[in-house]
Amino acid sequence: MTMLRRLWKRHVTGRPDQYRAYVSFPSATDGTLVADVHERVEELEHAFEGRLDVYARLQGIAVVTDRVPADEFDVTAFEAILDRIEDAYRETHRLVCLEKWRSIDGRLVRSYVVVPVKPLFPSDPSDRREIASSSTE
Repeated sequence: MTMLRRLWKRHVTGRPDQYRAYVSFPSATDGTLVADVHERVEELEHAFEGRLDVYARLQGIAVVTDRVPADEFDVTAFEAILDRIEDAYRETHRLVCLEKWRSIDGRLVRSYVVVPVKPLFPSDPSDRREIASSSTE
């Protein structure tokens, strides 16, 4: 019966029991993102009601949240934060957001993994031509 309830919540209602997130903030070489990152961490702290840890990493920082009950979590606010993270990294990175549904301690948990990654190829076609011409020389 528990498995059926979990499947119902996930596939029919789309409503988990809890939410949690891992968000990575790569460091910028010119330091322009520091204020943006600080503001996004504060927003995440508010969205997850202070239930998060911030870790220094070699290439930036990471935010890891605890699980937050669904009735205390504002999905719309969280998605707005993700939009602002994407805007902050728009010039250098693409935002990758993976969603996982897991059963933890009998609860259905929706986890997010959010990582800005550098694209393999530049998005501007003129930049691609410059790379191609420099590699043939």
